Amino acid sequence: MAETVERESRGWVGWAQVGLLAIALVVGIYFARSPSVEPIGAESVKSTEAPSVRVLRPVVGSHSLTVTLTGEVHARAPVALRPLAAGRVVQVSPALRAGGTFSAGETLLVIDPQDAELRLERAQGMLDAARGRLRRHKDEGALDAERYRQQHPGAEVPAAVARLGRIERFEGRVRAAIADVALAELQLSETQFSLPFDGTVIAAPVSVGEVVSRANGVGTVFRTGHLETRAPIEVADLSYLGDPRGRPATVLAGGQRFEAVVSQVSSVLAPRTRLSMLLLDFTDANGPPPGTFVRVSLEGPTFDDAFLLPVEAHRAGDSVWVVDDGKLSRESPPTLGRTDSGWIVAAFDARDGVVVGAVPGERAGLAVKTVDESGKP
Repeated sequence: MAETVERESRGWVGWAQVGLLAIALVVGIYFARSPSVEPIGAESVKSTEAPSVRVLRPVVGSHSLTVTLTGEVHARAPVALRPLAAGRVVQVSPALRAGGTFSAGETLLVIDPQDAELRLERAQGMLDAARGRLRRHKDEGALDAERYRQQHPGAEVPAAVARLGRIERFEGRVRAAIADVALAELQLSETQFSLPFDGTVIAAPVSVGEVVSRANGVGTVFRTGHLETRAPIEVADLSYLGDPRGRPATVLAGGQRFEAVVSQVSSVLAPRTRLSMLLLDFTDANGPPPGTFVRVSLEGPTFDDAFLLPVEAHRAGDSVWVVDDGKLSRESPPTLGRTDSGWIVAAFDARDGVVVGAVPGERAGLAVKTVDESGKP
């Protein structure tokens, strides 16, 4: 009897749990399908109002294209210092160091002249010996020619009798000996090394006691005023400028301003960057030292009947949004150039204004409200 009561009690508990789950499920479905209840006074989250956009009414005018580039100063034609004389360095000028300047004819390096002096003395001795042998053969040839005439009156003296072949051979030896003397004198003069122009030293890793020769140079210099700036430029900017050769430019370096002129444009593009290269010569003899990074401003052509738009107006495909009767409309004006001041385009019908800045969900035909942004970009 007890077991039957316990079994019936467990059955009622199970049915009660199932009932509670069913009630909870029905309540959840009811609230999920019921409309949302907003607090009294709360505003609706959704809004159907048109977004506000800033518009600019551009003014037609003349605008010049100024291209700003980053470049580096280089020596136009570096000169390697290779003295003709070989020997041990006995003196180095204070000017012969990186950044040093020197004048034309100034002695930069002195090499021990003893070896060159001995070479010159030996060359002079060889010249004297060659001249002596030449003189002897001339004298002997003259005597043999005279004897031949006495023995053969009226006959022409043969060249062998007059020793003309030997004389010509020793005349050649004398000329060679003279050249050896001149070369030895030149090498001796090169023991006091100088250059025929004013210049600046790029590098000169040489010191007293070092042995130098023509095979191993003693440094690199460049002629004063022979500096150039190399500035990479995009092909598009180059096409805006046209042929920039002869066009003036301003070079800024270390707070200083230098005037320059475009001398050349590279004929090939850089293989990695696909950029062209402008070469600019300084109009003044002075300029920043080689290796200096500079900023180049290049004044380009002037475009008439053009708009200067801010960068914020630019859209994909070189297009802009204009507002036409309260709706967005796309325009793609011809691009004339880009500057630090903005984007130069050919003038077009701007209708109610050019949109400046981002527009949420922007698309053609989108209804918008305009906020006028008068003035220049």
